[in-house]
Amino acid sequence: MNNYDVVIIGYGPCGISCGIYLKRYGFNPVIIGKDLGALEKAHMIENLYGAEKLSGSELAKKGIAQAKEFDIPVITDEVLDIEMDDDMEFNVSCKNDTYHGKAIMLALGKSRNKFYLAKDFEGKGVSYCATCDGFFYRKKKVGLIGNGLFMAHELDVLAKMIPDITVFTNGLKLEVEIPEGVKLNTSKIKEFYGNEKLEGVILDDDSKVEIDGMFIALGSQSGFSLASHLGIELNETDIVVDKDFMTNINGVFAGGDVIGGLLQVSKAISDGAIAATSISKYLKK
Repeated sequence: MNNYDVVIIGYGPCGISCGIYLKRYGFNPVIIGKDLGALEKAHMIENLYGAEKLSGSELAKKGIAQAKEFDIPVITDEVLDIEMDDDMEFNVSCKNDTYHGKAIMLALGKSRNKFYLAKDFEGKGVSYCATCDGFFYRKKKVGLIGNGLFMAHELDVLAKMIPDITVFTNGLKLEVEIPEGVKLNTSKIKEFYGNEKLEGVILDDDSKVEIDGMFIALGSQSGFSLASHLGIELNETDIVVDKDFMTNINGVFAGGDVIGGLLQVSKAISDGAIAATSISKYLKK
């Protein structure tokens, strides 16, 4: 177990800003990220104060280098789960290691890994959180969409409660092993169907698979899905925070695109700095 004062998830502008301020306040943060997020797709940034014209990828790499100059560990890894322990502190499980923190900062950006075909059945048989909703399907037939580590983590949760599970890769190559007894369907999904609630899916060959519920675990964990697992208050698209950037869970903070508002680098940097100040006050208590 790697012990830190704060585990920051996401190494974009918000996460890096938060880490640097916490280090200057005398704390020991670690920053974990899987990729450069939305910044990697930004061709050119011209409206950031004091910064020359540069691509989003260049800006992100400069931020990571700056954090490392402060001797902040910046780890590239995939976050799979966050759990609160008996001391009201947090264990962050990643693909390659586990990190312990007295507080958590979620700065993972806006991605929610939503599945557009499932929109009409969200809350009516479609879920983005196995931990939250798996219990309600314990004697039913469910599907799970995904093909990687995030899917495997959700499958492990569901398999403890539900005997009839089908993994749908939606046309993608399966990147992990699945347990014996779990069905696998690699066809693309064309449509979700049902009346008041989900009844099944139609595949690209027009065949139907009847299910009572579908769990979405595409790509890797997003800030939204991690928040769902922790029981953090959410609105339709964002994590809800107070004026100090704390969620409804003590010790869990969030900032940047994942909380909504102006989706700009300047705002994300500000969120990280203000959140760091709030986290320092929280830890000093």
